[in-house]
Amino acid sequence: MPREIRLRLLWHPQAQFIGYLLAEHRGLARRRGIALTCEPIDFRQGGMSALLSGACDLAIASPAHLVESEAPERLAFLMAVQQASPLVYPVRKSAGIVTPADLAGRRAAVWPGGEDLEFRWMLRKAGIDPATVARLPTADTVEALVSGAADCAQMTVYHELHEMEHRGLPLSEVELFRPADYDAALLKDGLIARRDWIGREDALLQDLIELFLEGWQMAFADPELAVAVCREVRPDMSEHHHRVQLGHMRELAASGHALAEGFAVPHASYVQRALDAMHDVDGHAPTLAAEEIAERRYWAAAPAELKAMAWA
Repeated sequence: MPREIRLRLLWHPQAQFIGYLLAEHRGLARRRGIALTCEPIDFRQGGMSALLSGACDLAIASPAHLVESEAPERLAFLMAVQQASPLVYPVRKSAGIVTPADLAGRRAAVWPGGEDLEFRWMLRKAGIDPATVARLPTADTVEALVSGAADCAQMTVYHELHEMEHRGLPLSEVELFRPADYDAALLKDGLIARRDWIGREDALLQDLIELFLEGWQMAFADPELAVAVCREVRPDMSEHHHRVQLGHMRELAASGHALAEGFAVPHASYVQRALDAMHDVDGHAPTLAAEEIAERRYWAAAPAELKAMAWA
């Protein structure tokens, strides 16, 4: 019988997760004796809580999610397709907000589930107390900005930013705050597992890492196939949106430490930056060794061709 594996996504199925979706929908997992299910986000139970409780086997989440979880020592960071932060924080030019420091006393829409460490770190780096900015947790940050319910909104360059334009707020009317401009960028999507798998499920974890690398390599090598699967799982999104999002994912993958070490490397510095951000913003952080949380042995053991970037 195939081994059943539940992977909790960080949003709904779309090109952001296409490597995993190809593994599920194009038979790659079955060929390895794995019955993979990619589950959409459930805001009632965060990805780290779901993972720690056993409600899923793996989760797509950021190193920030990991270090801010209730038991970070029980988690491991196994791979990262995105090697740079994809987040931006648009504000209307007409609002008179020139820098993040001008957000003091204003409202910012952020995603629920504690995904705002990077935003709070950016505010701190810009010289203001993050507590002076009211954060409005909402799944639809685009609507919050477009409707005027928020003065700033958390968005990705590959999804919400395009949705914002589609809903009538053009890029020409906003300023984008980018965390990298304030040395506050944090990695977003990573693959997280419970540490109780390490050692006990070595063969399975190795198969899963190679499966996911294979899926992503297939997606970037055959964009037509990738878009076709995206249209199957998200027929509500336009083909253009799928293609644009896939292009952004390629750019994010071909950046950071991947350029020197290989595709999807789980570099310890990504975990360390999340720890540094938590310490700077909250005044404390877990006493963890980033090199141990970033468990790279399975990635390192994968065939070289699965970590090459001929498509970059």
